Amino acid sequence: MKRINVVVVLFLMLGWSGCRENSGTVDIVTVDISQNYPKKELVLQDFMDVEYIPLETNDEFITQGDVMAIDNKYIVVRSYEKSVIYWK
Repeated sequence: MKRINVVVVLFLMLGWSGCRENSGTVDIVTVDISQNYPKKELVLQDFMDVEYIPLETNDEFITQGDVMAIDNKYIVVRSYEKSVIYWK
């Protein structure tokens, strides 16, 4: 009998907690898409740190072919002789 009373009290507490009003306010942003807003140029450096690495494009370049895929560990290159090379 005590177990049933505890279960009933728990269900009543859950029901009452679900019926109370939300005390926080939610601000909803509305955007009028028919209005003409001024254009703003966004620069990548404003959001994150960017480091530019120059690429070599001469005949002494290590791959002397087409880079097919780049992963965190591997670089897959197809050389001009049509062989596939994997670098770790």
